[in-house]
Amino acid sequence: MDAERRRSMRQRTLLGGVVAFNSRRSTLDCAIRNLSDEGALMVLSDAIALPQAFEIEIPSKQRQYAARAIWRRGERIGIVFTEPAEAVPLDLMRRLKAYETANAGLKARIRQLTEAG
Repeated sequence: MDAERRRSMRQRTLLGGVVAFNSRRSTLDCAIRNLSDEGALMVLSDAIALPQAFEIEIPSKQRQYAARAIWRRGERIGIVFTEPAEAVPLDLMRRLKAYETANAGLKARIRQLTEAG
């Protein structure tokens, strides 16, 4: 049996997750089979399409993490969370995204008014 290499124990889970990449324009659904503060084991049917670095959102935990694939065996992928800080709450990330969208709209409107003047 292999020696445990993780710094923290993972809890067995069966959670739904969403993997996002390509500036969040591409998403894939996944299942989180175990989870710790430092990483997770996820199952993803389209593992071939997954880049090395991505974001993963776990709605039931209301968390989003930057992550990196460490190993892959078929549909099973071991990931490590790449942000050493506390995970960002999902509602905060959604509010930030809404503010960024509104800001871009305001900038576009300012450009329109400046060019029309």
